[in-house]
Amino acid sequence: MAISIIAAIGKNNELGKNNDLIWHFKEDMKFFRETTTGNTVLMGRKTFES
Repeated sequence: MAISIIAAIGKNNELGKNNDLIWHFKEDMKFFRETTTGNTVLMGRKTFES
């Protein structure tokens, strides 16, 4: 079983702001979608709710 970790972390260790990403890159979202589709994704409540 393979386990992958995906995290978008800024230079100052920020993860997001106001329940949104700090930046939006199509390539990053495509990678995330392709990597997670059809797989189990573990995330926190605030990430899920955003």
